[in-house]
Amino acid sequence: MNTGRRDLAGQVADAIKGMLAAGGIASDSYLPPERDLATQNKVSRVTVRRALKRLVGEGLIEAIPSQGYRPVAARPKAASPGPVAYVLAQAEPSAPWDFTHEQILSAFNRALISGGRHALAIGCRGKSAGQTMQEVREAGCAGVVLDTSLVAFVDAAAACGLPCVIVDAYADVPGVDVVIQDNFNGARQAVGYLLGRERRRLAWLGSAPRTPHSRERFAGARAALADAGLDFAPELTAEFEHGNVEQAQAAAGRLLAAAERPDGIVCMWLEAALGAERAIRAGGAKCKGVELVAWATEREYREVLAPEFLGGTVPAAAVWRPEEMARVALERLEARRLNPAAPAVRVDIQVRLVEPAGAEQVLKNGNGLRNGRN
Repeated sequence: MNTGRRDLAGQVADAIKGMLAAGGIASDSYLPPERDLATQNKVSRVTVRRALKRLVGEGLIEAIPSQGYRPVAARPKAASPGPVAYVLAQAEPSAPWDFTHEQILSAFNRALISGGRHALAIGCRGKSAGQTMQEVREAGCAGVVLDTSLVAFVDAAAACGLPCVIVDAYADVPGVDVVIQDNFNGARQAVGYLLGRERRRLAWLGSAPRTPHSRERFAGARAALADAGLDFAPELTAEFEHGNVEQAQAAAGRLLAAAERPDGIVCMWLEAALGAERAIRAGGAKCKGVELVAWATEREYREVLAPEFLGGTVPAAAVWRPEEMARVALERLEARRLNPAAPAVRVDIQVRLVEPAGAEQVLKNGNGLRNGRN
């Protein structure tokens, strides 16, 4: 008997769902009274009540005291927020971005998609800061993620009237939060690892542009050396054009040709590690025993660094997660939206050291990194 009543209630619920799907109930109207529904479906009002309760539980209708039931869709809905602009001032408007920034953009999109939103990629090379912010406003963006420390772009973003956060760069601007890799402590860990391996004559292979990343990483590396009573010898510091592996290899070759060769090379950019490894291989037996420490995202560590060392050992690396950067940056955008006058804050994204491992092991299980692709 009870089973039969449940089946009847389910049939009535299905009939009401059909009315809702077919538009048989206007968005600003209420369902027919219980007695009418009972008559239409040839069931008792008790059965109708059970069906209505089921639909309330499913979130399809709501009970309004003293008035009846209406479709949930009839309730006023808040306007859906617009996309989040991800502005990379150093990128060409229509050209592919470099791998690191593609990862950051993808991380933002994965974080936003659950809310039905997305990140709008805006490459700005050749455009003024004013033109860029006009593009952001015309796209109806709800916030700005700025991946640059260029003053004109930072000032324009700060003045655009939208919540703004700087990622993967640094600028000291009132009302603009910063989310950046923990450059100082990441480099300090990297050098500390080499010192723990009894390496004492260390070389620095760095990116030439004087960016916050290069300054902070160099400072962190020197802090670790200072703790051990050491420093980089002037002849053991070399620079290369950012992103250029060939230049990094040439610079590493000069370091390895020094009268007193280094026993370790601090490579706080992925290109530096790739170039240094190729220079060590080219140097043959005379470079045997020179150890590297690298810097990469977790995905770059698996997909770019590990294949370079097939058949051998992937060096120690300071690694970080773009997903964490995107999550924190979106939290800061929301906090800034709620309190535009709050003091600006800087958040450093954790960088952790992974120790050397066989390349095949890294490709198979990530050497203890999180499972799955970033």
